[in-house]
Amino acid sequence: MKKVLKFTAIAALVFSTFTASASELKLNVAADKEAKSLIFELDIVSKDTKIQFIDSKNNVIYSNSNLKSSSLRKKFDLSKLEKGVYTFRVDDMTLVTTYAILIDGESIRILNKDEVIKPVFRMKDGMIFVNLLNVDKMDVEIKVYDSNDRVLFTQKIADTLIVEKAVNFKTAHKGDYTITVKNANGVYRQNVSI
Repeated sequence: MKKVLKFTAIAALVFSTFTASASELKLNVAADKEAKSLIFELDIVSKDTKIQFIDSKNNVIYSNSNLKSSSLRKKFDLSKLEKGVYTFRVDDMTLVTTYAILIDGESIRILNKDEVIKPVFRMKDGMIFVNLLNVDKMDVEIKVYDSNDRVLFTQKIADTLIVEKAVNFKTAHKGDYTITVKNANGVYRQNVSI
């Protein structure tokens, strides 16, 4: 029980740094079987939010990354789509949420929902702070590249719940740099200009 409480406290602390002063994100995706449509609601939209609807061949049917309102409600008419499994993806600053949606003749079903926590990059006083809540304790690799794609720094981190790294750019030469964080879920990039 103590391990559960300790883990919960650590997770809450790390997640609170991710969300800083933002309100809790509320995302709802529901299938309307009778109208053969998908209803998407998001109550907090940041400038970094991107939504996509993708078919089974990885073709993007719908994409929007120019969201201007603070909340979003959208209904997708799926009546003209072929049978198959489709993906609805919401990508924001800290989380990628993916829904697998089955269209089978006249019915629509949400098969599953998958959430992947993304690393958070924060710049302050010439330092870039990288934080990642690594719940599955996957191997993580952090790299820093210069503008010529030369690797300037590499660090591999294994079996760690909270990945934290501070990269010092205070004495770096002027130019553009890229920090990457790679794990089994993908590669996440942050560009830095000095």
